[in-house]
Amino acid sequence: MSKLSVPQAAKRLGVTSARVRQRVDDGSLVAEKIGGRWLVDLDASQPEPPQRGRPVSPLSVWWSLVCAEAANAIPNSGRGESLLERMRVADLELVDGDSSDVAAEAMRLGRSTRSRAVRRFADAVQRRDHEALLSWLRGRAARVAYVASPTDLSALRADSRLVISGVSHGDSGVEDPRVVEAYVSVGDVDDVVGDHWLEKPMVDERPNVVLHVAPVRPPRIDAMLLAADLAEHGGPRELQRAHKLLDEAVDGLVATSPGASKPDAGEEVGA
Repeated sequence: MSKLSVPQAAKRLGVTSARVRQRVDDGSLVAEKIGGRWLVDLDASQPEPPQRGRPVSPLSVWWSLVCAEAANAIPNSGRGESLLERMRVADLELVDGDSSDVAAEAMRLGRSTRSRAVRRFADAVQRRDHEALLSWLRGRAARVAYVASPTDLSALRADSRLVISGVSHGDSGVEDPRVVEAYVSVGDVDDVVGDHWLEKPMVDERPNVVLHVAPVRPPRIDAMLLAADLAEHGGPRELQRAHKLLDEAVDGLVATSPGASKPDAGEEVGA
């Protein structure tokens, strides 16, 4: 298939031109800019993963993760409360007293929006539905691929504005030293790209930097986030590891019976 203009690619994929440009930006469509116009190579591009359920804002995803972590810190009353019940308690407590970046940003969400986020996440966890969880987590950040000089990767990896994740994380089980994968806040991404001379990959050029651009900078990478990162790579090893990490994260969240021993859902992977 020859390279297509953005409108042609949109028609072929059955999406809007804006969606095609968004996928060019996040690296899931391979494209080359010639004479000021993007030409898209669909044959060399990744298929778009199917979305399940209603579209979700990144902040809703982050709020559900924060509430899940806080829910595990709530003392067990002995009545075996469900994860949803504990997350609802956590939601109220966090809004009233948490000073974290996520809580501050969540003030922009209405109460009903926060409630839907908590319910949707808790339901997927209780059902141990990996596909629903990965679909939900996909909304956490924009995934953007770049190319950097291999000699610059060490400096990028050490940048304090990044939180190392995915195949760059030591607990991924599929670590790739040739790639820097990390989270960065939307407020820092432009400076990071400029400071490290990151560029969009050309046709047939393999990205070696993956940035997850999120509304907030996560304080750490737990099993749930790491699973989401690895699943987006799509390879068999990454997917296998992602599902194992999801099992670990879900086990920690649903172990709610009185006296049950459960890991901390907010505990860093491998800690």
